Amino acid sequence: MATTETRAAFARRHGVNRSTVGRWETKGSLVLTVDGLVNVEASERLLGGRAETYRGGKAKGPSAQKVLAKITPVLDAPPAQDPLALAHTGLAEVIRAIGPYAARMAVEFGAPLEVAYGLDQAVAVEADGIAARFLARHGHPDSAKGYGTLESLGLDFVEADWVALAAARGEPLNLDALDAWFTATDYWRPPAEASA
Repeated sequence: MATTETRAAFARRHGVNRSTVGRWETKGSLVLTVDGLVNVEASERLLGGRAETYRGGKAKGPSAQKVLAKITPVLDAPPAQDPLALAHTGLAEVIRAIGPYAARMAVEFGAPLEVAYGLDQAVAVEADGIAARFLARHGHPDSAKGYGTLESLGLDFVEADWVALAAARGEPLNLDALDAWFTATDYWRPPAEASA
């Protein structure tokens, strides 16, 4: 029998944000069970079977040759003569901040942790997609190849401080339960499935 775990647990084990696991799922790099859990062995094969470099680009996420180390992003402005690179860096900084900000604001406005979690995930992923489309339209090479804004810089989404947010709401923290709630929403389903 295959080992299964939630998307949140899979993300924690890989040292990435849940939003990154969502991107892997969208790209077909995860194998899910009928109840929405990650089939660990099959997903590891898909992620680990990718070469470190391919089609002229670098593999993002785990690869057979190398697992990305946690990096401290350097979001210093690139040289002034490259406005597209400056836009890329600025957009990445906004994307990394917006999910945790949305979660914090949701809690401050009195929303339950589920809403804060959903906003954190969805706002960050959507902002990354919007920025990637903008960069691709303006000729950014990595975005034009289908990489997300953060992915093309080798960065990950920033995790909200869920311990502090749960304490502020006076609610117990269970990230697996939050993940299960979120993945049961229509957000991660293909549009045809969501409307059925």
